Amino acid sequence: MALQKQGYNISFGLGIETKVDPNQVPAGKMLALENVIFNTDKLLAKRNGFGNLTTLPVTNSTTLATLNDSLVATGLDLYSYSPETNQWNNQGIVQPVALSVQPLLRKSQTINVIDSAVSSSGVCCVVYTDTASRYIISNANTGQQILESTDLPATAVNPKVVILGTYFLIVFVATVAGTKHLQYIRIPINNPSMPSAAADISTQVDTTHPVFDCYVAINRMYVAWNASDAGDAIRVAFVTANNVVSSSTIFATFDGDLISITADETGPTPIIYVTWRATGSGGGYTASLNQNLIVVFAPVAIVFSSNAVQITSSASDALLSVFAEAANTYSYVGVFTNLLQKVTVTSTGVVSVPTTIVMSLGLGSKAFFIDGNTYMLATYQSANQSSYFLINSDGAIIAKLAYANGAGYISAPVLPTVSVYGTVARMSYLIRTLLVPVNKSQGATNINGKYNLDGINLVNFDFNVTSRGISEIAGSLNLTGGILWQYDGIKPVEQGFNVWPEDMVVQTSTIGGNISSQLYYYVAVYEWTDAAGNIQRSAPSIPFAITTTGPNTSSNTVHIPTLRITYKVNPNPVRIVLYRWSVAQQTFYQITSLTNPLLNNIAVDDVSYVDTLADADITGNPILYTTGGVIENIGAPGCDVSTLYKSRLFIVDAEDKNLLWYSKQVIEATPVEMSDLLTIFIAPTSGAQGSTGNITALSVMDDKLIIFKRDAIYYITGNGPDNTGANNDFSEPVYITGTVGCNNPVSIILQPQGIMFQSDKGIWLLGRDLSTTYIGAPVQKFNSSLVKAALTIPGTNQVRFTMDNGVTLMYDYYQQQWGTFNGIPGISSTLYKGLHTSLNSLAIIQQETPGTYLDGAHPVLISFTSAWIKLTELQGFQRAYQIFLLSNYLTPHKLNVNIVYDYGQGIRQNNVITPTNFSLAYGLDPLYGNGNPYGGPGNIEQWRIFLQQQKCQSFQISVQEMYDPSQGIMPGAGLTMSGMNLLIGTKSSTPKLNASQSVG
Repeated sequence: MALQKQGYNISFGLGIETKVDPNQVPAGKMLALENVIFNTDKLLAKRNGFGNLTTLPVTNSTTLATLNDSLVATGLDLYSYSPETNQWNNQGIVQPVALSVQPLLRKSQTINVIDSAVSSSGVCCVVYTDTASRYIISNANTGQQILESTDLPATAVNPKVVILGTYFLIVFVATVAGTKHLQYIRIPINNPSMPSAAADISTQVDTTHPVFDCYVAINRMYVAWNASDAGDAIRVAFVTANNVVSSSTIFATFDGDLISITADETGPTPIIYVTWRATGSGGGYTASLNQNLIVVFAPVAIVFSSNAVQITSSASDALLSVFAEAANTYSYVGVFTNLLQKVTVTSTGVVSVPTTIVMSLGLGSKAFFIDGNTYMLATYQSANQSSYFLINSDGAIIAKLAYANGAGYISAPVLPTVSVYGTVARMSYLIRTLLVPVNKSQGATNINGKYNLDGINLVNFDFNVTSRGISEIAGSLNLTGGILWQYDGIKPVEQGFNVWPEDMVVQTSTIGGNISSQLYYYVAVYEWTDAAGNIQRSAPSIPFAITTTGPNTSSNTVHIPTLRITYKVNPNPVRIVLYRWSVAQQTFYQITSLTNPLLNNIAVDDVSYVDTLADADITGNPILYTTGGVIENIGAPGCDVSTLYKSRLFIVDAEDKNLLWYSKQVIEATPVEMSDLLTIFIAPTSGAQGSTGNITALSVMDDKLIIFKRDAIYYITGNGPDNTGANNDFSEPVYITGTVGCNNPVSIILQPQGIMFQSDKGIWLLGRDLSTTYIGAPVQKFNSSLVKAALTIPGTNQVRFTMDNGVTLMYDYYQQQWGTFNGIPGISSTLYKGLHTSLNSLAIIQQETPGTYLDGAHPVLISFTSAWIKLTELQGFQRAYQIFLLSNYLTPHKLNVNIVYDYGQGIRQNNVITPTNFSLAYGLDPLYGNGNPYGGPGNIEQWRIFLQQQKCQSFQISVQEMYDPSQGIMPGAGLTMSGMNLLIGTKSSTPKLNASQSVG
């Protein structure tokens, strides 16, 4: 039977399809589609190129953003771009870090020593001392206890724990037959219920100061301790993974009551450094040894504050840094406010002069080293705000932890060890439960907060993160991280204030003023004005009462602690503002000058102000912002996620990822103001489904705040409370679905149909009717790649997802089709001047350039691979004679055409198409008037391709645009493609197969 020849049209513009079996994708869909857009229905056109805009001076920037349409880049520092000079300006540190917290233990007794070690598999050993020394084994990721609390030997004190090979080693000092021994036990990580018996490292341990420290390097545990022999001595030994204790090296006639040991492992061979404070003195010593305990340099003297109470050290690149916590008090009252100093020692023993890196903080952990930088946990102590801060070696604040629930300064000679794997650091810390909050009302009998119940938490700091939430509001960028950062165009600072004024004291005088005899209350507030002119205010201090009894010519001297834990320093320092209430004038009016303010000074502990003003002199001055019941401002916690909703900033608390914080409403001339009273708890359960886990992302759609968890979605509505906390109409969280969720905040993008987001199942759509649709099914092939940025592109119908595999996924929400862009690899993207702007891993910033078709120096080339074209059934018989391509010629190009037959893999036919539509230079056309545009082919480009294998079940065509630089022509728009038509003949829907492929 003769075949009936007929045409078969296949239109373009149906997008890519990777979810369906490639053998069954319908004709018109593409298996690959690169660098095309769908601006016209059923027409494929080339995307614009991305030209090199600028290059950052550093390669550690990870995120692009804009502030007031100015380009900024963040990483370890924040850079702002000046297009006039094509320069980047370093505006200051804004290092992103993600933190998470896992509770491990709660006790009714006071805990005074803790340490921990975490294995790479997440098994955690915590040692602690309450009424005795004990240890527990837990899952660091879930908190699930693996081994209950187990006692160490009865006389064990100051326990420390490290990981050596496949064992936890717990080291401690124990009294054996009246003699102090330095001992250890080994606990198999994979079988912790089988600990070894205690074994000796040394029997020569100082009785008065039995201090020691441990450090693991090159699969050995190095130990330094205060020994009892040789007229007092410092000894160093190591324990191998095979449980062999080395002989010790001795530094004779030295006595230390604080010891730190560390190693420089950045050189070809490790160098061990031992540092100790000389007992009863204001100084100490450092010595170094090689890995086999041969002395490199003998002890050299270093200088601490005369009353150092803790030390730690870190070494890299042939330089040792020693950090000492020195005790300190305010000049006017016996309140401790310690400070941190740093001394450096070279590999040859040259010691620097000590410098103070930060005041008001003590040491909360041993120093640790990640990506070329030294960090440590620092502790802040006060009656109401004891907290922890992660700082770097310069004292810069990187993260905030356990605000108002910290345990204060560590008095034991044991600092928690830090377990480091790659860019992740894990350490334990003490936490105390607030039972009764601080009362700031005048005359209250209970002023300071009341605490009880010690506990141990484990904190996880991840330094390999980008800022997962950037929100522009009130003239500033707010960036998530270990602290909530604010960038106002001048420099990055902490959003709000880390602490409020505490320990204020007022003293009265009988001369030199106009203060009458009566009861007064004073309140201090830290205030700061950002570049947008918004005044930020801390929470007020506890009101300080004083009654003046002298003549009406009295004055009061107010002593206020300065704010030292801040980035808000010169040239725009914090102001310390005082307010006064009296029996005769019962409103808190400002008494410090508006034009000559009392300025904060981070180099001193406190400042004083002499109040001489009569009540009549301050009437009409600004009043305390909390007057009338306005909620006081409290600095936000560390956070991973943020968004804007109803003129408020919403964040997710990094320490409790089921807790939303939100700001007061931001109105004209007001900053973002957070408070721990403005929170919403999103329960991690949903009926029979069980736990839905933590909040992972936030977005806004219409009148709803959308709350994502990994596998669930909720929403709330309402406008929220007023500034007093009243009239709160935020709804309870409403459950949408447990089918899908989002764990990648930067993938969320709003487009006319709803919110698109990346889930563990690919890219989904939350419609405006709150339905969920697997909108990313056609690009399911890319589900294993992570979205690094998502943008809707102005002037188009496109949503673009920058992927970590170098591909950009493009979705046209009008055509409802997908395509891919290659050649613009990015780690972050933003809209700058209304154009898609991308940052790559080489610190090069590229920007979409309409009408050009180069990505940097590389041409943009379109390509596609068709579905398998089968004109009858899946395996039906067909004959295809010719393929006709229809396109519009725009600029010179070539097309490489490959054809594959019968679901095969290898190319069976290759043809190169060279269009001749373009006009030659004047006079070069062989027949005048035959060229374009006079009488030539015009811009319609049609090609016929004869199939070399006409008889087949199916065939597939791939077309790649080619660029020939030898032509001397810049890459251009090339062509637009309308579709293809086939000349075919069909006969039967039953395929003919060989006998070897038949059975039965």
